[in-house]
Amino acid sequence: MSVTGLLFLLSYAVGLLAAFAKHPRFGLYTYVAVFYLHPPIRWWGASLPDLRWSLVASIVTLLALLGSKVPPSAVPWTAHRLTKIVIVYVIWMWMQFPWANPQHFEGVLLLTKYVVLLYVIYRLVNDRESLVNFSLAHVIGCFYFGMLALGASGEGRLELLGGPGVKDSNTLGMHVSTGLFFAGSLLLSQRGWRRWGIALMVPAMANCLVQTESRGAFLGIACGGLVYYLSAPKAHRKLIVSLGALSLFVLAAYAPTTYWERMGTIKSNEETAQRDHSAESRLVLIEAQWQMFKAHPFGLGFDTTSYLSRDYLDTEWLTVRRGLDKATHGARASHNTLMSMLVDQGIPGILLALAAVATIIRMMLEFNRIPLRADNQELGVLRAAICSSLTAIFVSGMFTNYIKAEVQLWMLALLIAGLQIARDTTRQSGQAPVRPA
Repeated sequence: MSVTGLLFLLSYAVGLLAAFAKHPRFGLYTYVAVFYLHPPIRWWGASLPDLRWSLVASIVTLLALLGSKVPPSAVPWTAHRLTKIVIVYVIWMWMQFPWANPQHFEGVLLLTKYVVLLYVIYRLVNDRESLVNFSLAHVIGCFYFGMLALGASGEGRLELLGGPGVKDSNTLGMHVSTGLFFAGSLLLSQRGWRRWGIALMVPAMANCLVQTESRGAFLGIACGGLVYYLSAPKAHRKLIVSLGALSLFVLAAYAPTTYWERMGTIKSNEETAQRDHSAESRLVLIEAQWQMFKAHPFGLGFDTTSYLSRDYLDTEWLTVRRGLDKATHGARASHNTLMSMLVDQGIPGILLALAAVATIIRMMLEFNRIPLRADNQELGVLRAAICSSLTAIFVSGMFTNYIKAEVQLWMLALLIAGLQIARDTTRQSGQAPVRPA
């Protein structure tokens, strides 16, 4: 066993033991660390036991929470409308089993785990300190991705670098963009070693985002940046504009030419045309997904697009698998989150998805309306990070399927938890009552 693998194994064991001995939050932080490290795809993980590291960490954290003396939340997690929508969505997935495609079971298990994780995050991220610590863990994880990107060999976009559900360049770009928003909020609100440490992490994270060459992530972070400005406390807005202008200047000066070619499609040569073939294929795929929905209005379950793609797409739009002696055409995955929900879960799924979007917007608006005292501006900048991250995920999701993207679940949980923290804070100061979202 390598030294790195041994250190991971010891840290993993200590983190899970601390979940019982100290506080269940140590189990949650261990889970986040395992998500980013993901031993099965790291060189040092080859000598480790074949274990479902994330699943074990989540189960241990849940058991530690249920057996702990952590006081129950003033407002139960099921009292929030967004939580109810997520739960109903997963229940509908379970109800689809009689007619679902063979790949459906994987998705049901994954989203059921996400419901449990939503509960755990809501219970454990219940004050400003825990919100800051979870945000810091997220930023450190994105920095780790950034360091992996710096060490990536070869040319082209980053693939197979991230952890579960973050293996393609588009998802990686979206994921790291949320980390940059939280890094910005921690830079504005923290002092001492945390501020300086995060300042040193940001360049590696930004470089990772550029290396993904993801147009969806680019549009997502642009829209998210506007929401960040509108959601941040007014006292920080001038500094935010200055930092944003500086970031754009650095990006324009140091981003490679291939990045700007892909973002702006400024050349019409053969290479650029080949790259933009992916944009055209997305439109063709959306049309095919609409036909799939009309044929199966109640959906065929998780990842239906891949399951039916060979029947609805010409071979030129399918992926190509290179074998030793010949090439074969494989399935084509979805590239739009809302269309995936429409095809996978049919009419009930898309109605629940649209209800979730409306609820998220309403919660974000309420979050921004809650008055924060001068000594509570830390929550204000973290509010901006949560709202801007959700915006970036939604916009980027118009170009990639993010149903499996776990950071999306994290942000939903943080929105519910953060809004409740803000309500509790104002209630304690006599400004507003506590209400579920």
